[in-house]
Amino acid sequence: MVIRSYAAAMAALLAIGALIGCSNGGSGQTAAPTPDQGTQAPAKQEPVKLLMAQKWSEINDADFQSLIVEPLRQKYPHIEIEMLKGDNIKEMVAAGTVPDLIATWVNLIPDYQELGLVEDMTPLIKKHNLDLNRFEATYVDTIRGYDKSGLVALPYDSNFNVIYYNKDIFDKFGVDYPKDGMTWDETIELAKRVSREEQGVRYRGLEAEGYGKLALQIALPSIKDGKSNFNNESWKQILELSKKIHTIPSNEPVPNVHQRNQFMKDRNLAMFATGNNFNLLQSDAAKGLNWDIAQYPSYPDKPNMAGMVDEHVAFVTKTSKHKDEAFKVIEILTSDAIQKKMTRASGKLSVLKDASIRRELGADMPVLQGKHLDAIFKGTYIPAYTSTSKYPDASKLISEQVTKYLNDEQDVNTTLRAADEAIQNHIRQIDIGSGK
Repeated sequence: MVIRSYAAAMAALLAIGALIGCSNGGSGQTAAPTPDQGTQAPAKQEPVKLLMAQKWSEINDADFQSLIVEPLRQKYPHIEIEMLKGDNIKEMVAAGTVPDLIATWVNLIPDYQELGLVEDMTPLIKKHNLDLNRFEATYVDTIRGYDKSGLVALPYDSNFNVIYYNKDIFDKFGVDYPKDGMTWDETIELAKRVSREEQGVRYRGLEAEGYGKLALQIALPSIKDGKSNFNNESWKQILELSKKIHTIPSNEPVPNVHQRNQFMKDRNLAMFATGNNFNLLQSDAAKGLNWDIAQYPSYPDKPNMAGMVDEHVAFVTKTSKHKDEAFKVIEILTSDAIQKKMTRASGKLSVLKDASIRRELGADMPVLQGKHLDAIFKGTYIPAYTSTSKYPDASKLISEQVTKYLNDEQDVNTTLRAADEAIQNHIRQIDIGSGK
């Protein structure tokens, strides 16, 4: 599972705007239209209140206000929207609070399918004339994997992978900075040159967030089509790469300290290969950190492949009584104007094809000025695999075996076989229980 920061979305309310009457020829007096003027007073729109929920959406309170609340108030003053507190949507539904909209990570779509909250949004897309050709096809194709006959959500931002590096550590040891286009093996060799203990401080050369993150780079699932997909050469390559990183001298993981804290707070991590952390790098905790970015490492046979699509999506719930109004929120969030604002101010990658919008990434963020942002756009992304929530213990079973491998308690082939057998047994138990 990708490790990510979860911005807590807080409740926010809109004031319902008053309809403005027509002025009479600039006289400053308001006059009711007469039949011979050929005009009629606009029909009053009934107030509508929408409830929105989020989980792993990367929409914080500031984003909610600037990207949703304010533009919605301006364009549709009769629509009020509130972000529900917390992210346990299952508990919300059980308590009778059913949201009209959900913003989430694409891989969590199966959770909401199980709750009966998801349906094909194609009728709404057609009704509101939303042009799907504006979106990067890879993002849309990934969502289509969850319903081959339709489109159950729309993307609004995307993650990206890069190497963040601490320039001071490289300067301290007289080592060249990471560069674009490196392979994983080249990155590991560079990490060896800055992994050491100096004056009581252990400097780690590289953190890549483990085998799970490495597998996501090539869209490699552990379960595929209801069967184990673990005992193969691709997973063997992933585990061996993970061990190479794990066994770099002085690069052992630090227990009970998050990798982000090692990089930003403790500042003893030279390279951190991960996703978008711009929001944290502009925080007070990161002040004074001398950092930059380089292109995410790749495999020799997959040059420039930075990962699978890692997107955030929004959808109108199947149970909403205000589907048209809820869809207008998604229209606003995916509009050119708001995508541009999000890209410039929040450092989030737009999901639209328009390269001019994507290239304005972080333009209004002082912390990104002078950074090597071109590194972000040198990597290519492939469609994500379609995740499942049906076999919840699979990752735990894999972790148990991989830990033994990383600790030299068993070899890689034994690890692959043992994990594969454990996954198969887990799948059989779940399928029998579900009557399959």
